[in-house]
Amino acid sequence: MTKRDDSGVDIPSASRDSTKKATRRRGLEVPGAIVLTLKEVGYPFRLRGDPKPDRLEIDNDELFIDYAREQWMGSIVSTGMYLFDRYVMPDFAFQVVQVEPEDSIVTKSTQIRLQPAADLTERTRGTTSLDDVIGHESVKRKCMLVLKYLSDPKRFGEWAPRAILFYGSPGTGKTMTARALADQANAKILLAKASDLIGVHVGDGGRRISALFEDARQSAPSIVFIDELDAIGLARSFQSIRGDVSEVVTALLAEMDRTTEDLGVVVIGATNAPVLIDPALRSRFDTIFEFGLPTFEERVRILQLYVGRLPIPFEMDLQKLAARTDGLSGRDLRDRILKESLHTAIAEEKQSITEEIVIGVLKGLKVDQTPSYTV
Repeated sequence: MTKRDDSGVDIPSASRDSTKKATRRRGLEVPGAIVLTLKEVGYPFRLRGDPKPDRLEIDNDELFIDYAREQWMGSIVSTGMYLFDRYVMPDFAFQVVQVEPEDSIVTKSTQIRLQPAADLTERTRGTTSLDDVIGHESVKRKCMLVLKYLSDPKRFGEWAPRAILFYGSPGTGKTMTARALADQANAKILLAKASDLIGVHVGDGGRRISALFEDARQSAPSIVFIDELDAIGLARSFQSIRGDVSEVVTALLAEMDRTTEDLGVVVIGATNAPVLIDPALRSRFDTIFEFGLPTFEERVRILQLYVGRLPIPFEMDLQKLAARTDGLSGRDLRDRILKESLHTAIAEEKQSITEEIVIGVLKGLKVDQTPSYTV
């Protein structure tokens, strides 16, 4: 390989014989590198929407060292420069973290080390717990069972709660419940929108799903949370409409079946339209839970929770407000009522959120009706 004088990038040279080592540079003797430490960087660019690789998986350290030494032999390396792979993952970049001595040449005796990547499986325990989820008592009971499974997978064996489907209107707490479950279990949660798993080219979707589940298995105990599941799990009667999801459905079914062979991986799917999901995919979920809209008492508790976080006083009686917000989700109460009222008060330079402001927001609000899906 050769390197431009003004560049930190190692440029491949087709004419270089990797079995020969250069020993002179502009008439000066170049010492052989004793130790070369690298770290993975990734590709120079990617298509928008394509997933970013998390990290390399090296199964045999000794084999990787021989491979790296062979392709970069003869290259003069210095701290900070980049070396590109040319064979297995063309154009994947490694950066020189340290080389001894500086500005030395890679030889057959150079010791090459790969700096360990940051451990992506570690997760700091969050502050959210299932106690923070208002309502949905039956769901929380099942989640407590999942907690016991994640803490001691071998106790359950083949009877483990490995797949759960959440369905309900937007904003009813599906994602919050999944996050609370992961926080309380001190487990890694892999969040993915199903629409982002489809990809651009043929085969992209299958590869993305395989990578997602492989990460979950490597990071166990872990939770795979797939939002908008109906975007990829469409029933076969709709395949003429969305034929591009066929390979994704197949890959997802295969990966979910593989989770029965693993310990400590739970799959949670979320959808607003369960009847649109392919029956074969629905059958992979051992439990299906509906997230309904909050009752009057639950709306009062939700309002109490969010009003306590407002930066200025809130003057309207919460029971009165809860009585006028039937049909709204917890997210609606926070974003469409409280946030809008706060913004109005600030825009009008008020020192508090008055009942008049809230009533004005309510008058301009249209409660969305949950759509009815038929197959």
